[in-house]
Amino acid sequence: MTVERKPGRRPGDPAVTKKAILEAAREVFSESGFERATIRAIGARAGVDPALVHHYFGSKHSLFVASHQLPVDPAQLIAGLVTVPRDELAGQIVRLYLTTFGSPGSPALSLVRAAATNEAAARMLREFISDALLQNASSLVPYPDARLRVVLLASHLIGVVFAMAVIGLPEVADRNVEELVALLSPMVDRYLNAPDLT
Repeated sequence: MTVERKPGRRPGDPAVTKKAILEAAREVFSESGFERATIRAIGARAGVDPALVHHYFGSKHSLFVASHQLPVDPAQLIAGLVTVPRDELAGQIVRLYLTTFGSPGSPALSLVRAAATNEAAARMLREFISDALLQNASSLVPYPDARLRVVLLASHLIGVVFAMAVIGLPEVADRNVEELVALLSPMVDRYLNAPDLT
């Protein structure tokens, strides 16, 4: 059983404090899921004031990203895509996704792999995606069914990464990123821009 230390401003090396916060965050996210985990609970587990957690890591999104060594926060990724021209958006999304999550050694891929077999990891990733990605869906898709379109888009790309980096199917694993961008962009463009998906 994990023992929670008395909260307060931890003295000493900031690197040690950050490490304690990251370890506590991984534990709390794993136990409670992304949605129910709180900065207060993570601070208590690490033995620091919640304000110190905010000081070092900012938002809960950022702490999740840092504690799981994810290369990017989906909310920040979407914010960066808003200014991309519509006719280039599909290709840019595919390229960013494959280079960010498709690398065999990516910590993000490890979390996705864990989510396939572990319910706690699946719940944590599902809640994080829902909170960080789907809440911002309408900024990319100008249709009432924006959430559905983004879920379909994400499912498509997650499946490709699984085939490429987890299963190792040569039809996708042996292709470079730009080849995959060319193959996948038309379908992604449909999710983003087609007036009707049916």
